[in-house]
Amino acid sequence: MPRLPSPSSLRPALFALLLALPFAAQAAEAPKQAAPAADPVVLKINGSDIHRSDIIALQKSIGQQAAGMPLDQFYDRVTERLIATKLLGDAAKAAKLDSDPEVKSELDKAKEQIVTRIYVSHLQAKAATDEAAKALYDKTIKTQAGKPEIHARHILVKTEDEAKAIIAELDKGGDFAKLADEKSTDKGGNGGDLGWFGKEQMVPEFSEAAFKLTTKGEYTKTPVKSQFGWHVIKLEDTRVSPPPTFDEAKDKLKGEVANEAIDAKIKELRGKAKIEQFALDGSPLPATATPASAPAPAPAKK
Repeated sequence: MPRLPSPSSLRPALFALLLALPFAAQAAEAPKQAAPAADPVVLKINGSDIHRSDIIALQKSIGQQAAGMPLDQFYDRVTERLIATKLLGDAAKAAKLDSDPEVKSELDKAKEQIVTRIYVSHLQAKAATDEAAKALYDKTIKTQAGKPEIHARHILVKTEDEAKAIIAELDKGGDFAKLADEKSTDKGGNGGDLGWFGKEQMVPEFSEAAFKLTTKGEYTKTPVKSQFGWHVIKLEDTRVSPPPTFDEAKDKLKGEVANEAIDAKIKELRGKAKIEQFALDGSPLPATATPASAPAPAPAKK
């Protein structure tokens, strides 16, 4: 059962998140309607209704630790902060802070961040089409050679001497799978079978030794040490894995296309912008420094 967060562990993020909930800004103006049975009103503050769905939304917003709590426990812990946040918000409005310069400055910053985020998401969505992803797939993945993979078994023991004794038994004709089930600390009841894997999927010491084996049935003649203990490794088979299909790679490719679109837009905008860069104290940069807006030097003519 996951350990539940203490009230103090929720405090840093709560006020900001509570203020961001829909009811915080809209409940006072919303027409009073009977709440659906599935989404009842669970709290009223100065006539503003807070629904069960608001509590669920808040719980999801805080993070995995809070999301793992039973809803009733979470609700008990945040009720007082919900009340405090709403009362403080009402007090701020009564104090006419809407027109305060600091508030306006913060709102302007928040608006710029929100507008920028949505602009970027629109650019990415427009660029990351199936067609663009397929073009990138054909260019970079479809023609790639597959990666070498091996199918191997291993026996893991605590000491080098134990590993040497197992190798001696194998040299006498011992059955690798049977010895793995009997002696390996990596219990699985499958004869130490690791299935197929690429070199990058195992710790370096293990992979280095495993991929040196070239003949089916061959095993390491000296123990292989890793952070887990001492291994004896047997090669079952080798193959070259095919490149991923387009459907398998599509989501990753769309992410790459989207990022490339943003990089291209930034490059385009920088080319049109006037950018002046100064030192941290506001003074001009040394003459050797290249201003951010300066064009790259032209390549030397051959």
